[in-house]
Amino acid sequence: MRRAFWSEWLKFRRRTVLAGSGVMIAVSAFVAYLTFHQITSGATGRELTPLIAAFPTPLGLLTVVGQARSLIIVLTLIMVTVNLAAEWSQGTLRNLLVREPSRLRLLAGKMLALLLFVVLSMTLALAVCLALVYCMANAQGIQTAAWTSPEGLSALLAFYGNELLCLLGIALLGMLVAVLTRSVGTAVGVALAYVLVPEGIIAMVWLQGSQWFPVRTFNYLPGSVFPSEVGPTPPQGYPAALLVALLWMAIFTGVSAVVFRRQDVYA
Repeated sequence: MRRAFWSEWLKFRRRTVLAGSGVMIAVSAFVAYLTFHQITSGATGRELTPLIAAFPTPLGLLTVVGQARSLIIVLTLIMVTVNLAAEWSQGTLRNLLVREPSRLRLLAGKMLALLLFVVLSMTLALAVCLALVYCMANAQGIQTAAWTSPEGLSALLAFYGNELLCLLGIALLGMLVAVLTRSVGTAVGVALAYVLVPEGIIAMVWLQGSQWFPVRTFNYLPGSVFPSEVGPTPPQGYPAALLVALLWMAIFTGVSAVVFRRQDVYA
C-alpha cells in the first residue's frame, strides 16, 4: 500500500493535476471576495439577508468563506474520479497490478494519496479565503474581534473537521463511480449528473426522504456549524446525520472494494 501511495503521489506533480488545486483555491477566493463585497456594499436581497445578519457575529467570517462549499464538493468529485478512472482510460491499470497484485492494497494506497491531496488543497483554499476576507475587513475598518473570539475560533475548527468528513464522503463516492464506469468521460459525467440532478429532483417530491441521501447528508455536516438561515443544517440532527454519513462511506468503500477486486482488467 505504501508503494501504491507514493506512485500515486508522484502524479500530483503534473501541471494538470496541480491546476485542479489551483482552481479550487482561486474559485473559493473569488466567491469569498464576491460575498464580502455584496455584504459590505449595502446590497439587499432574500439570499443576502441571513448573511448580513451573521456578518458581525462570531460566525461572520465563517459564513463568508463557507459560500464556496458547493464548488469545492464538485471540484473534489472531479479530481478523484478523473485520477482513478484514468487508470482504465489510459490502460495503465494492468501494469500497476503486475507490480502490486493485491488489488485492495493498490486501491487503498491510491485513495490515501488522493485524500491527502484533497485535504491539502481544501486547507490551502480555506486559509487563503480566511486571510483575504480578514485583510479586506481590516482595510475597511470593520470590527473583527468577534471573528477571532473563542466562540468564533471554535466554530472555525468545527467547520474544518466537518468539511474534512464531507470531502471524505464525496471522494469515496467518486471512487465508487470511477470503479463502476472505468472511463474518465463517463465517470465525470455520471458523478456530476448525480450531484446536480437526482437528489434535487427527489427533494422536490420527497423532501423528508431526500435528507438521507449521500451528498445532502455529507453537506449537512459542515452546514451544521452555520446559523439555520444560512445552513444547510441537518433537519434530522447532527448525530443522526453523522451516523448516516459514516454509513454511506462504509457502503461506498465496501462496494468499491468488491467490484474492483472481481472485475476483469483487459488493458
